[in-house]
Amino acid sequence: MNTTLQQTDSYREVMAWLRGGDTTPDEQMEGRFIDIVAQLVAEKLENSGRRPRRNRADLPPSPLSIKAIMREIGAQNEYPEPIGQTVLVSDDESASCEPETASRGSLDSVHLGKALRHMALIEGLQLTMSQIQTILYIAYGVWLALHDERLIEEHPQMWQYGPVFPRVYAKLKKDSSDGYDEYDSLRCNHPDKFRFLSNCFRRYAWTKACILTSPHISQGSPWSQTRKDNPDKWGVRIEDDLIREWFLPRV
Repeated sequence: MNTTLQQTDSYREVMAWLRGGDTTPDEQMEGRFIDIVAQLVAEKLENSGRRPRRNRADLPPSPLSIKAIMREIGAQNEYPEPIGQTVLVSDDESASCEPETASRGSLDSVHLGKALRHMALIEGLQLTMSQIQTILYIAYGVWLALHDERLIEEHPQMWQYGPVFPRVYAKLKKDSSDGYDEYDSLRCNHPDKFRFLSNCFRRYAWTKACILTSPHISQGSPWSQTRKDNPDKWGVRIEDDLIREWFLPRV
């Protein structure tokens, strides 16, 4: 492999696109070049020790074609589909679970945080606490707007740098487990919510925490409104009515 690959414009263009940049790779890149890049990434993740030590059959397939990569990371050619409608779990994964009826009711925030952690391990990523909190908050808000019910039992609170689920912050800081049990339980027992959370993960896991959080602490956001109403306090609950009203026109 040529050691100057990383210096080429095409390499930088593809990697910027994979990281969520505004550029789109040229159609001519669907061929040997993208396969080489994908193979290098796959080999690096395989050798880095960041994947969970589990049978490869337990992991979702990772084909090397550009179309498969786009599908896996949730990228779209033009306009993205609504968050609640894209299915990102393979038929093989669903088939490994016992048949379940549609799940109702809200879920434990810590379990969802650990499931996100395992999704990141599968992809060779390491989410920061801020990323986990914001992805959970987005999932909470979108689900609330779409279904008029809470996805998560715990209410988000207004903390200094953004919306936070306090139990997730406290538990995940102390727990270094890979989240496989929570991931597998969510996948088998709540497949609809697993697909939804997977979709949120795919869309936002590659976004830097500061960029991800920025719109949700901007003027007019539920966090901002709660801060305005409670100027001398932190840790105040962000009410569902504010969150629903904010997310409803955005889904």
